Amino acid sequence: MSASDNDLLHNASVLVTGATGGIGQAIVAACIERGATVFAGGRDKEALSALQARLGKALKPLVYDVTDEQAVKEIFRQLQRQVSDGVAPPLYGLVNNAGVMLESPLSVTSMDKLKQQLNVNFLAPYQHMQLASRLMSRLRRGSIVNLVSQVSEQGSKGMSAYAASKAALTGATKSLAKELAPVGIRVNAVAPGFIDTPLTGHYEEQGRQAVLARTVMQRAGTAGEVAQAVLYLLSPRASYTTGHVLPVDGLFCP
Repeated sequence: MSASDNDLLHNASVLVTGATGGIGQAIVAACIERGATVFAGGRDKEALSALQARLGKALKPLVYDVTDEQAVKEIFRQLQRQVSDGVAPPLYGLVNNAGVMLESPLSVTSMDKLKQQLNVNFLAPYQHMQLASRLMSRLRRGSIVNLVSQVSEQGSKGMSAYAASKAALTGATKSLAKELAPVGIRVNAVAPGFIDTPLTGHYEEQGRQAVLARTVMQRAGTAGEVAQAVLYLLSPRASYTTGHVLPVDGLFCP
């Protein structure tokens, strides 16, 4: 693949889960801008159609639930059929971006809430990495980027279930980097801090300011800044980087 600014991901397909969220949309747009064909995964068909209308035919919408094991297997079969038919280039990148954040103290965290966060934030990405790596290994090249969190890296009170689910993904990232390197697949993660997206929109102003007061850069991050970090790790510019977690947090100090 060429590594010029405009075609870092030329002749490559990238699967992005959670594509209709704030960060997801920014990642999809950044990948397409750099020449990729993007398989954009999400549950909202209308939102995916609107995203395709905005970004063009380089976006291939995939409507499914990442926690449905059979649906995920079918999606990978559909993806590979499009590659075999010449509709899309071979799968090179996977961005596990879909996630859910539920805040609750340990004393009132139900097992259902814990299982939901583990299903979305860890088990689903794990299955995606399993299936994607089988396709990538055929060509002995690939890049996987997982979205984790500074909460999982540093901890946060009232968020133990969320932190645990993302920490599990961090552990898998570091282990799979060692396992998949011999077949040409890099595995890294991006750990955002407080980012202005609908996911953090529920914060009241006092809570928001408390978080920003502990951030050295004294502001929230943007979805675009997270997307650029993901793009770097996906691209050949990070060809000697694997098994790392890149913070995008304005230097958050808990």
